[in-house]
Amino acid sequence: MKTGNSIRQKLTLIITMTSGIALVLACSAFMAHELLTYRAALAEGVDSLAGIVGTNCTAAIAFNDPKAAEETLAALRREQDILSAAIYAADGSRFAAYRRPGPGASPPPAVPGPDGTTFHSDRIVLFRGIEHDGRRIGTVCIQQDLAPVRARLVRYGLITVLVLLAALGTSFWIASRLQRVISHPILRLAETARRVSSEKDYAVRADAAPARDELGVLVDTFNEMLEQIQRRDAELQKAHDELEARVAERTRALQDEIGVRERAESELKVYMARLERSNKELQDFAHVASHDLQEPLRKVQAFGDRLKMKCADALGEEGRDYLDRMQGAASRMSTLIHDLLTFSRVTTKAQPFTRVDLGVVAREVLGDLEIRIEQSGGRVEVSGLPTIEADPVQMRQLLQNLIGNALKFHRPGVPPVVRVTGEILRNGAEAPRCRIAVEDNGIGFEARYRDRLFNVFQRLHARSEYEGTGIGLAVCRKIVERHGGTIDAESRPGEGSRFTAILPLRQVSREERP
Repeated sequence: MKTGNSIRQKLTLIITMTSGIALVLACSAFMAHELLTYRAALAEGVDSLAGIVGTNCTAAIAFNDPKAAEETLAALRREQDILSAAIYAADGSRFAAYRRPGPGASPPPAVPGPDGTTFHSDRIVLFRGIEHDGRRIGTVCIQQDLAPVRARLVRYGLITVLVLLAALGTSFWIASRLQRVISHPILRLAETARRVSSEKDYAVRADAAPARDELGVLVDTFNEMLEQIQRRDAELQKAHDELEARVAERTRALQDEIGVRERAESELKVYMARLERSNKELQDFAHVASHDLQEPLRKVQAFGDRLKMKCADALGEEGRDYLDRMQGAASRMSTLIHDLLTFSRVTTKAQPFTRVDLGVVAREVLGDLEIRIEQSGGRVEVSGLPTIEADPVQMRQLLQNLIGNALKFHRPGVPPVVRVTGEILRNGAEAPRCRIAVEDNGIGFEARYRDRLFNVFQRLHARSEYEGTGIGLAVCRKIVERHGGTIDAESRPGEGSRFTAILPLRQVSREERP
């Protein structure tokens, strides 16, 4: 089996390589020690020989007898390893020389070098001083051949290689036997794993290992894992069967529910179509009714004015009071009809969206409200209003209603201060929007009335305290919603109010709106 052969080879190779590396390191250390020891002994022997030659040549140098010195050097012929030798006078001139007969012997240097031993690739060169009566009278030089050293190292190397090969062979033989202790249980475990993987049979178990070591623990753990997988597989199969039954049951229930929803959606579409048609008819009715009511009201007011001018004296005080009440009611009715027309025109008479500079619109609104601002003694501050895509007429109507209410509902004796501000809101990938805030220091209102403020005909004060029909804020909400925005209010009694409208900077189609 390929996997079993692989692990046996790996274990054998690991053991053999470990033994081989240890042997190589040991042999290398032995060779290095032997080389260093032999080099030191060789240097010591050459130095001793140079000392003897120098001592024997002391008299020849002292009496300037080169011939005697050469005879002394000639005695070195008995040493086969000596390549050449020389005696130098104190002034550095070569006094006497010797060169081994035959080819390959290099001559001694022409001038002496510094004292000491120098190893070259093929020879060793030694310079040593010659002293007499405490002073240096010359130098001796000896060159010795290193060929015997190389021959000895070659012999040592061959012996080391032979020993290393024999040791590696022995180590390989031993490793090939010992690896079975580890590889055999692993191979049996691998065979069991292969059967489990190919046959999906989790009832198979690996043979227990003979030794209770790490391999034995591994085999036992593997068998225990197979037992757990077998148990969980059975539980999973049971759960799968139960899930299939529940899914089938739930599918039937969902099919029934889908049928009910489809019928409900169909009915809802019918109701939505009816509701849209009803709203359209209601808007048309409100527009037509409000428009048609204007004409009789104008006649009531006109004939009331004529009656007051021509018959005031004949009516008496009580009649004039009745007439004033009639004209006041007619005026309020006219205002109410006008506001209803305004409310219905938010959708029926809407203008297309264009780029609108809200700062310019606000200044135009302040021009319209100039008399009211002067009469109340207040002031209106405008800042930061951006340019957006909107209906310019409705934006003017929105700002006029909000600023007009802020001026109207001021505290007695306290001049109104109205602040109109704008801010662009950006939130990641969402489309940018703008926040328009109208804040005043007026009478305020309780928080529980906040949701009622924007309904039609909702008033928080008596008509005798503050004029109005209760439609203005409903118009504001309808305008904001038509632009795809929101409007809200926050206040506390006696501390003023803050109305906030959030509108998109750029208008999108209804299909694009979330």
